[in-house]
Amino acid sequence: MHLQMRAKPVNSPPDVELLLRRLKDDGVNLQAVGGSDVEFGGEVVIVPEDGQEDQARETLQRFSYPFREIHVDEDAGLDLCEVGNAVGGLHGCLKNVAQKNLEKGRIIRDITVGVPDDDQRSRGVIPVHIYSEEVRTPASVEGSAPS
Repeated sequence: MHLQMRAKPVNSPPDVELLLRRLKDDGVNLQAVGGSDVEFGGEVVIVPEDGQEDQARETLQRFSYPFREIHVDEDAGLDLCEVGNAVGGLHGCLKNVAQKNLEKGRIIRDITVGVPDDDQRSRGVIPVHIYSEEVRTPASVEGSAPS
C-alpha cells in the first residue's frame, strides 16, 4: 500500500460509483478508497492491491479519468501509518505527521483508511494513508521572496 492514485470522477455529472464500478469490472481490487469533495471537483483516492497498479492505470486511462500517482517513499506529502487497534493509535500517527508537516509547511488534506493485507492482519495493524499539501507559510517560502 505504498501507491495512492488520486482521480477526478469527471463524468457529467461526476459519479464516484461509476468510477469504482469500472475498476471492479476490470478486476481491480482496492485496498483503500477515500478522498474529499469527490463529486464536487475533488479527487477520489484509490489504493490498488499490490500487483494491480497497471490494470488500475489502464482502466483510468481508458475512461479518460485524469489522475496522478503519489508514492509513500517520494516525500510528496503521503505518509503511511500502520495503526494498532488501541486507544490513541490513530492519534499517535496523526501527531507524528502533524509535527513533520510543521517542518515542511504542509497541512493534512485527507485521511484514507485501508484494509489490512495478510501481513498487517497478522500484526494487528490497519494501514492509514495521510495526504498533506504544502501551504504558503514563512517556513515554506523562506529564501524565495524577492529582496
